[in-house]
Amino acid sequence: MATANLNICFIDYNLFIILFFSFIPVYIWIKFVLYEDTHKEPFSFIVLAIFLGILAAVLSYISEERLSHIFNTNTLEYLFFSAFIEEFFKFFLVFLFIVPTKNFHYLIDSMIYLGLAGIGFSFLENAASKCSILVSSSPDSAYISMAIISLTRFLSANFLHLLTSTLIGFGYSITLKTRRIFPFIFSFIMASILHFIYNSFIIKELIVYVFPILWAIFFVVLEEFQILKKLDGRIRTFSSN
Repeated sequence: MATANLNICFIDYNLFIILFFSFIPVYIWIKFVLYEDTHKEPFSFIVLAIFLGILAAVLSYISEERLSHIFNTNTLEYLFFSAFIEEFFKFFLVFLFIVPTKNFHYLIDSMIYLGLAGIGFSFLENAASKCSILVSSSPDSAYISMAIISLTRFLSANFLHLLTSTLIGFGYSITLKTRRIFPFIFSFIMASILHFIYNSFIIKELIVYVFPILWAIFFVVLEEFQILKKLDGRIRTFSSN
């Protein structure tokens, strides 16, 4: 999109509309994640985790731009490495800025904070997609398209980022509990493969097959939340004594 065309996203009430349609879908997932939290996190850290997800989306975009000079964007290699890059940045930023703090002290916190980071990632993707619609459509039809795409992304792309992030969060929690690196590595690989499968289906316009896969993983994630709630233990972090 040309810079001149992008200006339409920031004039009049267009920015409000974009932010509204971008936030409503992820707000529902935020409520879900916080509902699963047995030890309520400070509001400032909830916002921080979401912001880190937004930053992860920016870093992923920059990295994927460079990756596109190596692989064609429709190749399996590009789709896999782009999925890996996105999962890496979501985890790395939470690991860097939240894990060492005193507010990261329960096993379930990994799933909570990484889930919120995945939601933040989705929010920026939502906003970019809404802006793209506004640039390429007339205002009247654009707003209808935004509403439809918001619902679709809520059940697909937004859902995906929540699931992959929480899967990694569960693996990281088990690694902290057992002092074994394998659960984290395994969960990270599985989350990247799930993301890769999703990307591959979307490219081939097979989105209808994505939904049953995502919902199957969702029930796995629900069970993982229950496992960590039963363990309900404090964990030592890099800032602990």
